[in-house]
Amino acid sequence: MRIQYLCNKVPFTDDQKAIEFSHAFCLPAYDAATLNALVLDTEQHFSFVNQFRVAKDNIQELRAVLSAKAYAELNLLIKNASAQPSYICDVVSECTEILESEVEDVFLFFSLGQKIELLDSTLRFKHHPEKLLIEIDSIVQQLNELGWTTLDDAWQTLKQSPDIINFYHFADQLQLMFEASA
Repeated sequence: MRIQYLCNKVPFTDDQKAIEFSHAFCLPAYDAATLNALVLDTEQHFSFVNQFRVAKDNIQELRAVLSAKAYAELNLLIKNASAQPSYICDVVSECTEILESEVEDVFLFFSLGQKIELLDSTLRFKHHPEKLLIEIDSIVQQLNELGWTTLDDAWQTLKQSPDIINFYHFADQLQLMFEASA
């Protein structure tokens, strides 16, 4: 989702929007040109290549959870994008399609990840998160049914006061749940 979000923004052409993006994500860029250079610089943590590396590692970690067909398709796409980084944005869209067709539980957690990334960006840019909170609420209810009830307090707090601090608290609770399930 992070890469897809970045793919929808790059190349930056408006200096003011680039500065807003840089500030929202604490990136060392001061105009569109420096931000474009940063996201293409493989030495930078926020670069396309490094974000793709994180996604690739995540897919490897999920090997036992994904269907054999999905894992094989994702692996092939990743291999092609690793060889030709200019295809990263195309490959990310194709990977999303594969993950969206996975079994219900896999899709549930994939959807959760998508919505959490969107909420992060929404709060960073100080946009209104109401619609997104409703969508996440549905996912949290499904997680409650799966026994992930310890999220509820942090989720209720975030819903009541949707700010970056409460978001981080909720994200921390999610992380704890994933660690406990591993």
